[in-house]
Amino acid sequence: MILASLTPAGWAPARVMLTLMIGAAGGALFAYADLPAAWLAGSMIAVSAAVLAGFPAAIYDPARVAVFIVLGIQIGGSIGPDTLQRMIHWPTSVIALALTVLAVTWSGYAFFRYVYGWDRPTALFSSVPGALSLTLLLADEARADMPRVTIVQCIRLFFLVSVLPGVIAMMEGGSAAPIVAPVASSLRDGVLLLAVGTAGGLAAEKLKLPAGLILGALAASAAVSLTGLVQGPLSNFILFPAYIILGTMIGARFQSFDRRLIGRLLLAGICGFAVALVVAVAGTLAASAVSDISLTHMLVAFAPGGLEAMTIMAFALNLDPAYVGSMQIVRYIGISVLLPLGAKWLERRWQEA
Repeated sequence: MILASLTPAGWAPARVMLTLMIGAAGGALFAYADLPAAWLAGSMIAVSAAVLAGFPAAIYDPARVAVFIVLGIQIGGSIGPDTLQRMIHWPTSVIALALTVLAVTWSGYAFFRYVYGWDRPTALFSSVPGALSLTLLLADEARADMPRVTIVQCIRLFFLVSVLPGVIAMMEGGSAAPIVAPVASSLRDGVLLLAVGTAGGLAAEKLKLPAGLILGALAASAAVSLTGLVQGPLSNFILFPAYIILGTMIGARFQSFDRRLIGRLLLAGICGFAVALVVAVAGTLAASAVSDISLTHMLVAFAPGGLEAMTIMAFALNLDPAYVGSMQIVRYIGISVLLPLGAKWLERRWQEA
């Protein structure tokens, strides 16, 4: 590939710049085509295609930190008194979300275990919807087949980001363009939000809280917003680079995989994604029947994807970021706390069986 020949493997800055340029070009193309969640899905698909074609993609890890903090600041800055009033309807969603996560994990485990014949740890950790870093760590400790777990999880997230925006757009009547605030907070307010949110995110991460970067930035920016110290969130234009960086990071994950192995696992990953999506939609429909929250909001909040991807999709699809982000954070924290305990309990049971 021409791009690969222009970027020696050791020349990291050039590789990073070209990777981001590919992601931005993909996002711009999708935006020009007026596709939903264009900058996120377009950058992800463009970088994934480049990687599979042989381009040595690269992205700096601090970019992930910046994306998480910006997401937390934007969620927190969007929280106002009306948000607190809507929270009285959220406990039902939390209960429904917990049941849906359990159902998604169990159905995926059964599918990979009994349809494909995978061993128990591999089937289990291939099915957990979210908290990818923790899932992979526990999968390695449980001696699961790491290439299978990693590739199937990435395929699931890839197709979720690719498919879900179109589903939401159809449900919303064909339009899911993000709102871009022409007048957001003042420069002073913006600087204050960035400073307070960054401090809160880094402090929470240092304390090793689950989802610390997002949760800390969210709490700090929500505090200054609710006390009236700022008049509005950051302009949504600041999310455009976050869309591109996150989509690029998802696509670049395929860099370390054997392309032949990806091909062999592609059908299993797509089928596993379909099973998870059907179960998540069923849980969403059941929850929406007893809740005042719209079905489209619940679909993204309950979607079996990553915390950062689903939260940023809420912004891209013009959904309530406070609700979607809160549900995704609850799911992430729940998985982070319960998965290690559940994995140890299941490991003992499997050894006794």
